[in-house]
Amino acid sequence: MRVITNITVWNKYRPGFSCPSSTGVQANNNNQTGLARLRKREDQVRLFIIVMLSLILSGQVFAADLEKGRKIAKTCALCHGAWGQGTTGAKSPRIAGVTVGFLTKILKEYRSGKRKNAGMVSTSGINRMSDKNIEDIATWLAGIDLRGDPRFDVDHAKGDYEKGKKIFNSECKGCHRRNGYGKPEKGVPALAGQQSAYIIRTIERFKARTRIHDDDPEDDLFDEMFPKKQDMIDLTAYLSTLDDVKEKRVARLADGSVIPGKYMPETVKNKKTRVAKLSDEELPGASISEVRQTLAKMRLEEGVSIEDAVSAMRSKAVELNMKLVGEQHVSKALADRGEKSGYLAIYQFCNLSDAKAIVADNPLFAAYMPCRVAMVEDGAGKIWLMMLNLDILVDNTLVSKDVVKTVIDVNQKMLEIMTAGVTGEF
Repeated sequence: MRVITNITVWNKYRPGFSCPSSTGVQANNNNQTGLARLRKREDQVRLFIIVMLSLILSGQVFAADLEKGRKIAKTCALCHGAWGQGTTGAKSPRIAGVTVGFLTKILKEYRSGKRKNAGMVSTSGINRMSDKNIEDIATWLAGIDLRGDPRFDVDHAKGDYEKGKKIFNSECKGCHRRNGYGKPEKGVPALAGQQSAYIIRTIERFKARTRIHDDDPEDDLFDEMFPKKQDMIDLTAYLSTLDDVKEKRVARLADGSVIPGKYMPETVKNKKTRVAKLSDEELPGASISEVRQTLAKMRLEEGVSIEDAVSAMRSKAVELNMKLVGEQHVSKALADRGEKSGYLAIYQFCNLSDAKAIVADNPLFAAYMPCRVAMVEDGAGKIWLMMLNLDILVDNTLVSKDVVKTVIDVNQKMLEIMTAGVTGEF
């Protein structure tokens, strides 16, 4: 490829210069220093263009598509929340505000199988995402700023605050900064605002060498830092205070729109403020429908029969201690009456102890029980699995914080059952 290098820089507004002709830049006799600076600038522009052309030709430059990233992020919302805020417990960390580099790295590791989580891979559809998809979703999530919005403060963890502060200042502050929000420019993720149970589980995995810290398989830092689990708990007792709201502000998404909800200051309640919305779109993995994410749906993978899907769901339910408490074979019953219809069956699952706890907290939520997965044939003959997404309960103020973790656990178990059905594997 021929690269143009005879670039002429024009600047008719720079004092001491004039451009009387199209042959280039002529300097005023009284400003030789300015001419030297301008020539240096020409060289910088030339170098920049050459470098960018080289990167484009090598396929290394991607312009992130925020809108596409927003759409794909809906598949993450099933476990990580509508805005990537994460949920209590160890399974669904906060992914909003995590650096682009870190997100891109871990998403590619899940796609390649270096990191293992079959349910997440299938639910998110990450195994079918391109590098560009991953770049888009990482850029969207990294641009979500939840800091300062009291709706997204993590709960204070139990433990010794002072001991945790001492551990943080001696071992963590150097990389994750004094405020705990990491160093985005260096790919260091935030600890502030992260779910405490997830941090503890991650530390345990670092110690067990099932996860690698700082890309160093030999890193034994956590063996020395945390000889006892109580040390981890103490650390999270301090970390969970770092996102405490000092000056309230409304959370914003990567496109600048504000996140709707109870905390909406008067300063953003005006006609010029764009309020974020969720909509229904086709996605690589499980997709959610309706503004409040009330429905999760996944299509059976190629080669997976109805019998395979049902068998896999039954087996996964047993593994997760979710009892199959009912089946309704609707299309079969219609056929017995001489009526034709596409395949439709409903499978109901329940953990009795969890059901008891949720209903004891608020009897209204008995209406959601038992949890169910519907198997539906669409007009094109494709088979889908659909379930009520219990995130609507997690966001509901009628559910106490003590029960939220139970609801999240049930929701994730149901997603695992549905994923088993979609893949035919358990």
